[in-house]
Amino acid sequence: MKHLKFLFALGGILFLSCQTVSARGLKIPFGDREVLTKVADLPDTEEYQTDDGNYIDLATFHQEFNIAYLLPLYIEKEPRLVGYCEKEDTYYELTEEQLATILKENNLDGEKLNKIGFYSRYGGKAVGLLIIALIIWGCIPGKKKEVKPVEV
Repeated sequence: MKHLKFLFALGGILFLSCQTVSARGLKIPFGDREVLTKVADLPDTEEYQTDDGNYIDLATFHQEFNIAYLLPLYIEKEPRLVGYCEKEDTYYELTEEQLATILKENNLDGEKLNKIGFYSRYGGKAVGLLIIALIIWGCIPGKKKEVKPVEV
């Protein structure tokens, strides 16, 4: 019987230690991140073809500080329009003249295309503040209810 209790105790200790080891290995990435978002599909013509035979489109490129790739806290570099090839997963810097020509030929408005979504701009801040508020609210002790004795 003593051996059985010892084995159960040893198994429990091993089980609990394995969970803490795996929890320590969890890393949440945070920091600067470059984001490319396709905003306009250009026609697949020879004019917009790369050397590899793929075609480029227009995308916005900006740099943001985020947590776990899901919670953008603030924008570090404002967006700009670039050429983007999805198949190669590369972007190409465009001069002002090239960009103006592309926008004019395709009847596109550069001001409307060069925008960041609401969540990237403000939503991450709101969610971050909500998480911090919930953590603070959870740390504040609540009132203890008074227990009145009742005769039975």
